[in-house]
Amino acid sequence: MREEDIGSVAEVAEVVHLDYPENPGVFAACFRHYPKGCHVLEGGDGKIAGYLVSHPGRQDRPPIIDVPLTGLAEPFDCYFLHDLALSSATRGRGFAAEAVRIVLDEAKRLRLGRVVLIAVGDAHEFWSKQGFQSLGDGLLDPAKGYGPEARMLVRAV
Repeated sequence: MREEDIGSVAEVAEVVHLDYPENPGVFAACFRHYPKGCHVLEGGDGKIAGYLVSHPGRQDRPPIIDVPLTGLAEPFDCYFLHDLALSSATRGRGFAAEAVRIVLDEAKRLRLGRVVLIAVGDAHEFWSKQGFQSLGDGLLDPAKGYGPEARMLVRAV
């Protein structure tokens, strides 16, 4: 991802995450604080067709939906898969598995033993197929804004 991609990333998010909108400032902050964890997928037309946003952090301080990060929570004890979105034209082609591999590799490089994410909507089964499982009961503080069906999931590195 490049800084100039932020607007296009936000456009993909608006289409893919209808029930969980995040303003472009969220993506800009993630990019500013940890650009190495931000990636885009270009479609055949040269436009951005998907993205991955990830960063190190603390399991007990997950990101709040639609609130830009002011910094990365330290000391790091996990690697967050903050957001993954793929346009309908790119799904089923292995890009999600590739994104998970990228995240696992970065967690290994940082010597973090687990990747954590927050599954929203009906994505729980998808993430289960990617090797993630509930962290305890997986319940989140409602103030984080993810909704009652959201669960924190984890995968060992």
